[in-house]
Amino acid sequence: MAPGEELEISVAAVEALGARRLAEILVGHACRDAGLHQALRVALASHNSDDRLVHTLCDELQRIEDDRRFYGYRESSSLAADLDRIRDAIVRDLLPRQPAAAIQLLDRFIRLDATVFDRSDDSDGMIGDVIKQAVDDLGAAWAVMPDRDQVRLAHEVFDILTVDGYGVHGGVVGAFRQALGQEGLSELERLIRKDLDRCRAEDREARTWPLIRGLQQIADARGDVDGFVAAHRLAGTENQALKDICERLIEAGRVADALTRVEAAAIPGHRRWEVDDLRIRLLELLGRQEDAQAVRWQMFSSNLSEHTLRAYLAHLPTDEHERVRATAVGMARRHREPHAALNLLITLDQDAAANLVLTRISELNGDHYFSLRPAAQALEANHPLAATLLYRCMGDAVLARAQSTQYEHAVRDLVAAKRLALTVGDWINHPSQEAYQEQIVARHRQKRTFWNLMKAAGLNWRG
Repeated sequence: MAPGEELEISVAAVEALGARRLAEILVGHACRDAGLHQALRVALASHNSDDRLVHTLCDELQRIEDDRRFYGYRESSSLAADLDRIRDAIVRDLLPRQPAAAIQLLDRFIRLDATVFDRSDDSDGMIGDVIKQAVDDLGAAWAVMPDRDQVRLAHEVFDILTVDGYGVHGGVVGAFRQALGQEGLSELERLIRKDLDRCRAEDREARTWPLIRGLQQIADARGDVDGFVAAHRLAGTENQALKDICERLIEAGRVADALTRVEAAAIPGHRRWEVDDLRIRLLELLGRQEDAQAVRWQMFSSNLSEHTLRAYLAHLPTDEHERVRATAVGMARRHREPHAALNLLITLDQDAAANLVLTRISELNGDHYFSLRPAAQALEANHPLAATLLYRCMGDAVLARAQSTQYEHAVRDLVAAKRLALTVGDWINHPSQEAYQEQIVARHRQKRTFWNLMKAAGLNWRG
């Protein structure tokens, strides 16, 4: 090896150190790394007697239960890793040797939610994900237990479902689908419906949500689409779950039923596009291509989406594309929503886009910088006046809000507008650069931070 060349750490190179040297390194490092120390303890226990492994895993769970530290956002990942090492050891090391003991520990593990969430910031959901995985592991473990009492197991699943204070047991019915079998699912449904009636009678509506979710999962476990719909109807969420319902109807070969449901659904305007996309898919599955195209054009006429237009064109002969694009440009010129129109015209016809800016600049909102800035950049080369007006529009919006932290963006746009103004020959009734500068000075003379930034950028408009 050449002097100064860095040694590569590989499996083969580390293996060559020998078991003794590796053990010394691990033990030495474990004194400073709690996670490694835990992993070594569990690994050593797994190579000992089964009772020793169970005892060690019980100790680990007790340690978590007794811990009173608060884990903030940055520390919660370490708690999640700690929990996952315990979960993995139960499933990998204990379950094949003592399934009954592993099931008891997994049941105890998933009930840690009442302990850990009260003292941790799990904004990233890492801790929740570990417990959800443990729920799946518990269901899989029960599924391979011979001679299990499915009715009795239904009562245990019901208990897990109804003590879900933190939303991490929600998938329990699906996880136990195989373990419960039809007999267990029927008993679980009976328990849920009985409790649901009691909650409704006692006006405890909040408690009904996990119960109804359980009914939905029971229906899924049975492949019962109508049961799934009935559960959502019970919750009053039939329209909100329209897509989920239709997916199940499609899978069941009931495409026509799905389309009837979509066409009858009362959907708020902000979700209309989801329904229209679903409607198009259903029409195509039914072989009604012309109707699907009609829905695409209706969608495009409303929102001027380039994505929708491309989809529409993809289902037309190539020789019709130019005619449709010309029609789309005409629609955009007249469309009530100038931002949607500008976004489309920038891709279809930049002359028309520039004309829209020149004639409707007062309708454009400079706060829409995410679409106006790319449009301004696209128009710079051939339409400097339109680009200048867009840059001014964005700068004006920042100054109108008087947010000093955003002034640098306004300065950047006004620098671009000043640069382009040198290439504008005819202002066509829009303020010239000199007139615009006078307006800015008169309206915003008191914004000292802004003017300091302007001066630094070489725009000393106040003289």
